[in-house]
Amino acid sequence: MIAIKTILLPIDGSECSGKALAYALAFAQQFRARVVALHVVDQWWGDQTRHTFGEVRPNVLQEAQARHEEEARGIVAAVADAGSKLGVAVETRIVTGTPAEQIVRLAKELPVDLLIMGTHGRTGISHVFLGSVAEKIVRRAPCPVLTVRPKEHDFVVP
Repeated sequence: MIAIKTILLPIDGSECSGKALAYALAFAQQFRARVVALHVVDQWWGDQTRHTFGEVRPNVLQEAQARHEEEARGIVAAVADAGSKLGVAVETRIVTGTPAEQIVRLAKELPVDLLIMGTHGRTGISHVFLGSVAEKIVRRAPCPVLTVRPKEHDFVVP
């Protein structure tokens, strides 16, 4: 029998991650599991700002970092609230780094039984240039990964 005790839910506030949230909460209810909601503040934006504009006043980067962190707190708080309404235990975490690396690191550290995440499903040239966080995670995760696309069908109870 499969026992799922801990579900990792990387969440970024997008429609895709909102759909993954619905799946994570349903799985958590079914298996009486806890959900760890993870938001990764991507370090890329700070690195890209320095690369594009050269040295930027430190307070500008600090203000931008503070805005990103405030947004992250709101995103994970909404997940905790949704879980509370359904009687699902939700732990929230916010980290800074490269999303795929931080998600895989936490999946190994906890350890996680199931990782549920949204995916934009990019293909073609946008996939080449933007890469796929979901693909990197699927290849490196230490556990099963369920990817959820926003426009696909749902599993519904009749």
